[in-house]
Amino acid sequence: MVSFVCNYCQATLKKPKLDQHLQRCYNATFSCIDCHTDFIGDTYRQHTACMTEEQKYKNKMAAKNTKKPAPAVVVPKSTVDQLKEKQSQAVVSDTVPTVKESKKRKHEKSDESVVSTKEGKKPKDKSAKENSTSGWDDSALPTTPAGALASAIAYVCENEPGVAFGDLKKKCVKMVTKHPKCSFAKSDVKDEFAAAVVAALSEGSVKLSKC
Repeated sequence: MVSFVCNYCQATLKKPKLDQHLQRCYNATFSCIDCHTDFIGDTYRQHTACMTEEQKYKNKMAAKNTKKPAPAVVVPKSTVDQLKEKQSQAVVSDTVPTVKESKKRKHEKSDESVVSTKEGKKPKDKSAKENSTSGWDDSALPTTPAGALASAIAYVCENEPGVAFGDLKKKCVKMVTKHPKCSFAKSDVKDEFAAAVVAALSEGSVKLSKC
C-alpha cells in the first residue's frame, strides 16, 4: 500500500488515514514516499498506483551502469608517413599553377602578341614610304626652292593622286629638305610652297582634283 509523508508535521501515514490527518492538520500537504509526488488538499485520493521498490531501484541501477563510450584513440602518425604527405603536397603544388602564375602567363602572351603585331606593321609602313620616295632621291634637284618644290609637287601628285593639301605640303617640304643635293633652308622651302602650288596649277601640270 502507498505511504505518504505530511510536509507540515513530517508524519508518515498510510493512504486510509490521510482523511483523518487532514482534519487535524489543517495546513497539511502530502508527498508520496515512493515517487516523491506532492499533493495539495485531497488530491492524494486519485493516487491509487505507484512504482514499486524494485522498479525504483532498478531504474537507478540501470542509469548508474550505463557507461559512456570510450573516446577514440588517435594513433600518432609516424615520421615516414608525415614525410610522404609533405612530398605529395609539394608535387601537387608544383604541378597546379597558382592564380598569380596563370595571370602572369596570360599577360606575357598578350605582350608578345602586341610586340609581334607592331614588329609586323613597321616593316610594311617603312617599305611603303621607301617605295614612295625611292626614285626622288636619285633625281636631279633644281637650283631654286621654287623649282625644287614644283618637281616635288608633280612627283607626289603623280604617285599619290588622292593626297590632301596639308599632307602634300609636309611631304614636299620633307622631300626637298632631305634630298641629298639640297642646300636650301627649311624655312625658305616652307615660304615658297604656296607660290609653287599656285604656279603648278596655273601651268596645268598639276590639277587640283588629283591633289
